Amino acid sequence: MAEAYELANDFIEVNGIRFHYSLDGDAGLPLLALVNMASANLTTWEPVFAPLLTHFRILRFDIRGTGKSGYGAQEDFTFGQYADDLAGIMDGLGLDHAFVVGVAYGARTAAQFALRHESRLTALGLFDVALTPPVEQTGQRELGAQARRMLSDAGEPPVEMRKSWRFYENRDSALLAHTAHTREPDTSEMLGHLSVPVLVACGRQDMNLAEAQRIAAAIPGSTFTIMEMTGHGSPFFRPGLFVDTIVDFYHQNVQ
Repeated sequence: MAEAYELANDFIEVNGIRFHYSLDGDAGLPLLALVNMASANLTTWEPVFAPLLTHFRILRFDIRGTGKSGYGAQEDFTFGQYADDLAGIMDGLGLDHAFVVGVAYGARTAAQFALRHESRLTALGLFDVALTPPVEQTGQRELGAQARRMLSDAGEPPVEMRKSWRFYENRDSALLAHTAHTREPDTSEMLGHLSVPVLVACGRQDMNLAEAQRIAAAIPGSTFTIMEMTGHGSPFFRPGLFVDTIVDFYHQNVQ
């Protein structure tokens, strides 16, 4: 049976780059733009995609250099550029506003989208987020194992991980795509002016928890949520909770 990665083949030219994207769902529903985690392509949202699609029209895309998207100069691998690329994709598809949600590395792009294109936001969601230059991540594997043991003890079924969620066309560009955090400054204190609803959520078993709390505290009126029994990469631990967190926040703060 063909993998979803092989079947997804919609492309759009933006900022001189050919981007792989997918736009799904009822055009009458609010738009949710999902920004991938590191080393992931747009099919990585499979564990949460179907339930989210009952509430939102969904835009997904491969950031430049990853999945099936093209790439340009090395100096353009920045979170600001990734955010501008998302804005350009929205322009090309005739999409005015979106609830932009990023997970982990993707949350850095979502934050830059808020800084550069706030007028395009209906709301902002930052999951498993840190916005400093490289943060310590070496304990994530053990914390994730702890969360999975808790979920198993609680009778929660594990998420079946697929290798295809990390497929890409060019190894060198995929590596370059995930170096922006080594070059950009700490932006965790720069989101306090936002007037749109902001959700910051993080797993209890995630090394980014303290940073996520700090970011939420710097944004007046933001909603902060701790996801129990959840490690880094929250959609892969408790997809149902991830979906409920997004849907409940949107209905309580936007609709």
